[in-house]
Amino acid sequence: MLSRLIVAVTLIAGCGDDSDHADLPPAVGQFPDGFLWGTAIAPYQVEGDLHETDWYQWETLCGSRCSGDTADDGPAFLSHYEEDLDAARAMGNNAIRIGIDWSRLFPTAASFPDSPDADAVALYHDIIAAARARDMTVMVTLIHFALPTWISDLDDPASAPGWEDPAIVERFAAFAGFAGAEFGDDVDLWITLNEPFVNLVGGWVSGDVPPGKSLEIDLALSVGERMIRAHAAGYDALHAADTGDADGDGVAARVSIAQHSRIFVPKDPSNDRQVHAAETFRYLLNDYFLNGAVHGDLDRNYDGDVDDEGDVAGDPELVGRMDYIGLNYYGVTMVLETANDDSYPIIGIPLLNDLDAQGFDAPKSDFGWAIYPAGLRQLLDELRPYQLPIQITENGVADATDALRPRFLVEHLYEVAGALDDGIDVEGYYHWALMDNFEWGSGYCPRFGLLRVDFDDPARPRTAGAGAEAYRRIIEDGTVEPSLFGDYQYGEPGFCPRLGL
Repeated sequence: MLSRLIVAVTLIAGCGDDSDHADLPPAVGQFPDGFLWGTAIAPYQVEGDLHETDWYQWETLCGSRCSGDTADDGPAFLSHYEEDLDAARAMGNNAIRIGIDWSRLFPTAASFPDSPDADAVALYHDIIAAARARDMTVMVTLIHFALPTWISDLDDPASAPGWEDPAIVERFAAFAGFAGAEFGDDVDLWITLNEPFVNLVGGWVSGDVPPGKSLEIDLALSVGERMIRAHAAGYDALHAADTGDADGDGVAARVSIAQHSRIFVPKDPSNDRQVHAAETFRYLLNDYFLNGAVHGDLDRNYDGDVDDEGDVAGDPELVGRMDYIGLNYYGVTMVLETANDDSYPIIGIPLLNDLDAQGFDAPKSDFGWAIYPAGLRQLLDELRPYQLPIQITENGVADATDALRPRFLVEHLYEVAGALDDGIDVEGYYHWALMDNFEWGSGYCPRFGLLRVDFDDPARPRTAGAGAEAYRRIIEDGTVEPSLFGDYQYGEPGFCPRLGL
């Protein structure tokens, strides 16, 4: 498997090295009418002043696990959203993925669920209305990692234990119902949870994100099931409360999660234990939550089936709670085996950064992640059996100088176009991110924005980089012209510390 992947990387990375546009890949078809071209952002990463969240607490608690940067020094989206939306529209975007922050709308337990902050409600209405005024479809995320401190209090976890508290399922359903009723006339696309398994692993296995617990496997197992149940409850609440058809297609609400999926490869394909560990990681990250939300399956011992005592197959409270699949794709992970197999499901060592040192020949980002566009197509193929439409809710690259982003966009959207040609139902693509922002524990070194933000200037001016122009060209053409492979090459990456998500 690994050798096949490396061949694919070499072929794609090598396309277009000749300045005369020789040896270009074959043409792909047109993206369909109505395809959603967008970008994505998240409240905590772009808004600032979200002090009643566990992530704001985490900034002072995480120590060497974080960069020392603070989200309050971010791109100030709330005072720039009109110009940011103008810039997105100038790129040809007809969609945007945003979030509404639970703590901004309900800063205290006493305010929830009947007394939302009126200014916050008006603010989010204004942002959504501004996007719609620019003919942009709005996708809204309800939880993008950060939780209100009255739900998840890192200073007093006994009183507010976050995802460890079964009450969060009912509370989230109430929040989803509020959001659907309040904003549903202008929003048809919803994401309940962003990257739940990443949140689970970071919070209870590696300790990199709130609540910062390490190797709490039993807690992680219970949290995973609770996240699935929260999604299902939120799905039902959104469908009940959102009765407004924003886009006139006859469907008032379509609901999903933003599922972070990766390609997992063993360093040594002849090592059976590495192969097994890679497949285990693939199943846990890529399949576990989807199986719960689509099929209603709860694999309570995470062993890849629902045949064991305590497992649940086809739970009627979970099955069918997915209207489309939201896919976040960032690349490939190489897996080594651990010293023994007794620590299941942690039976391998996942390597995300600097895979060139491990023999994986591919360009890499400022964050050290291997750039592997063929993996996006592989995941689209893997999702086909779920028989649901797909929206690529995040895909991007850490690149401070736009030395990588234009070519990255060309290669990844070429893979999407090829998937469409082969009949895979991909409805949209949202590039991460619209502008540079607070990248969680890694702060402001990783630059993912199509709009480059000058964080040294209090006015936070933006500049559209070369990636924005490449994206505009693809959208305008409605296809990925083979000549773009000759026009855009990979430059040299920068470097960011290997911290955080």
